[in-house]
Amino acid sequence: MNSFYLIGIKGTGMAALASILKDMGYEVTGSDVSFPYFTTQKLLDKNIPIFTFSVENIKDNKIYIASSVYNEDNIEVSEVKKRNLPFFYYHDFLEYFFKNKIGIAGSHGKTTTTSLTSHFFQKEKICSLVGDGTGFGRNDYDYFIFEACEYKDHFLKYTFDTLVINNIDFDHPDYFQNINSVINSFKMASERAKWIIVNFDDPNTKEIIHPNILTFGLNEGALIHGRIVNKYDNGYELEVKIKNNKYQYFLPFLGKYMIYNFLAALSVCYLYGLDLNLIQEYLFTYKRPSRRMQEYMYYDNIVIDDYAHHPKEIKECLLEIKQKYPNKELIVIFQPHTYSRTLVLENEFKDVFKNVNLYLANTFTSSRETYNKELEKKVFQIFENAKPFKEKDIKNFKKLNNKVFLFLGAGNINRYIKKLIGM
Repeated sequence: MNSFYLIGIKGTGMAALASILKDMGYEVTGSDVSFPYFTTQKLLDKNIPIFTFSVENIKDNKIYIASSVYNEDNIEVSEVKKRNLPFFYYHDFLEYFFKNKIGIAGSHGKTTTTSLTSHFFQKEKICSLVGDGTGFGRNDYDYFIFEACEYKDHFLKYTFDTLVINNIDFDHPDYFQNINSVINSFKMASERAKWIIVNFDDPNTKEIIHPNILTFGLNEGALIHGRIVNKYDNGYELEVKIKNNKYQYFLPFLGKYMIYNFLAALSVCYLYGLDLNLIQEYLFTYKRPSRRMQEYMYYDNIVIDDYAHHPKEIKECLLEIKQKYPNKELIVIFQPHTYSRTLVLENEFKDVFKNVNLYLANTFTSSRETYNKELEKKVFQIFENAKPFKEKDIKNFKKLNNKVFLFLGAGNINRYIKKLIGM
């Protein structure tokens, strides 16, 4: 039996992959930095041991898989390569190991769309890799449903049976020069797919041309055409027309972006011949991925943990909260994710946080970007109306009533939620 060792196992994709391999019966261990991340508990729940980086962890009888953020500067990657042991980077391993790949791509909504699609395929034989660290697998799987990220063109490592493109937006300015370079990468990814499923309403997907294309959207012209019949304070009544057939669904979540995530997942079901009449039942049992509008109660306050870190994602998140809790004051505790994104999208960040009661934490730093005092200063100048967030603010938050506290960002800002609500 193969034994796998994952270097950087707490990463969201890596943690999910570890869980899949564990479910398939393989021995799985891994290593990472010592501080806990929100994926840590998922790994412990699967009884997957986690070590801190050390040369002593490297043995001759394992297959090594490394997160793409680690190169030979990492002591374990360096040791594995020096000893010429079996080694893959994460994206190369997914391409090598899995068959019948259904990739979920897009600048926003990948994780939710992947989890929705996997949930809708629950009666099928699947392996599923979701970008919140959730993974499950089986040896006799028919389809591998996974999140395919565009960062550093990682999704160009894959060949797809089907590729979903939920939207295209300018992000990752540390790698992409402009929106045209992002669009070009999605074009190249689509050329690696037998079928593509594309958001008809997104203006930046118009350049994606493919002989086997299926479109979804709220505008006339989409093959899978959704129409909002009614909007409620807890969801949407939606009519979906596919050719000559009509389906009625109640979506028990808010935010227009969630409608697009749903239509994307529904499109995959349609392409693969699933019974679309069963989808409503699955919608009622669906739970959002970790750190996607994850709610807690604290007396009459609502505490929300959300992973949004791009201005467009944040805008949709704020709209959803205001729609759901119109009578509660919103307090946002935001942790920027990467200096490059925050500084390049300065105007967009200013606009989205205009008139918001904002507390600003230090930028999340990782192996991608280390702490930089001068850049941190520039970031705080962008959010000139924000109050610097300090841990002592939690004591003051505890005294407030009828608020929504939104802990926002792709880093580790959510660790303060436990301190607020006493978990």
